[in-house]
Order: sequence, then C-alpha cells, then structure tokens
Amino acid sequence: MELKPHDLLEINNAEDLICYEVLPEWAESSIDNAPFVVVRRARAGPGVAAVGIRGSNRSERFAAFLPIERFKRRITPEELAKEQGWKKQDKEIFHHLEKVAHLMNHHSLEWGITGSVGFELASGKETTTKTSDIDLVIRFNDQLTVKLAPEIKNELEKMKVRVDVQVEAKNGAFSLIEYAGSEGRPILFRTMDGPILKEI
Repeated sequence: MELKPHDLLEINNAEDLICYEVLPEWAESSIDNAPFVVVRRARAGPGVAAVGIRGSNRSERFAAFLPIERFKRRITPEELAKEQGWKKQDKEIFHHLEKVAHLMNHHSLEWGITGSVGFELASGKETTTKTSDIDLVIRFNDQLTVKLAPEIKNELEKMKVRVDVQVEAKNGAFSLIEYAGSEGRPILFRTMDGPILKEI
C-alpha cells in the first residue's frame, strides 16, 4: 500500500508513534480526542510513515513517525470527496463543498478534501472554525492544463470561503494559483527533499 501526503491514518493511541522529542500535552490530548494522524511529505525508513499530529490551531503541529503495521484505517482525501459526508453537516463551511464538487466533477478532475475540513469529516470531531479555509488536493493529470487552471481558480475565488488547492504530481506538489499564472514558467514544487523550481 502506497501512503500519500494528506492521507489520514487512524491509530490506537499515542504509544503507536515514534517521536524524537517529548510529545506536547496538546498533542496527547489531540490523539486522545481523535486518534488520527496525517501523512506528511518527508522521507522515512522502511516500514515507517512520516506523520503529523494536528492541534486545535495552526501553530499546533507535531512531526512524528508511525510503523506502517500500526495504523488501523487509512482515509484518503478522494474517499472523503466521494463519500460526500458534508451533506450531513450543518456548519456553513460544509455547504460550500457541494459547489466545489460540482466544479471538480464537471472537469473530470481527481480531487479530495484535506485540512481541517477533511479531518472533521474523517474523525467526526469538531476541528473547523468560522475562519477555516477549505483545503483541497487535485491529482495532476492531462485534464488539468495550464489553460484550465485559471478557470478553476477563478470559479473557486467566487466562493464565500477561501479555498486553497494543492496539485499533487508524481514528484511533488504545487499551488493551483501559481500554476494558473505560470504561462509555462517554472513554479515551486514541494518535494520529499525540499522545495525546488520546476517546469510542469
């Protein structure tokens, strides 16, 4: 099984994790409340995944590692999109996902939900706030041309909530906004070995 950045992994408890620093109290509480970690973009040894713990605000992020045999369940961003769990939610931020889904599916894009919105849909625990963005991932393919990207960006900017889109390619990820304005110029890729400038 290939784990990808943004995948959510359900674990038993914090003892499943390999940590090279003392686990902060907020991180322990976070795992106790919702035993999920997110796969992060970093190299790890054989049989181990690089993961992160998210807290209740953006400043609370903790990097750790997880033996692959220790996770109970994997939830991908694409699964969250296909399940359409937002239809059962009352919060306003989830109501915007119907428009997002219509746009992505209209253009036959392979997409998924990440960030606090994805975490809340997967875990059932409240993690979004009134100021939360909607974070998305699109898997790069021939459909997402440099001509289509501005159209997608412009449609998302019409929404009443900020939508942040990362495009995942084979060797890294890049911002939809930067790609939309690139006109063939190199753009910043986030890779396992750090950021690089690269042409699409």
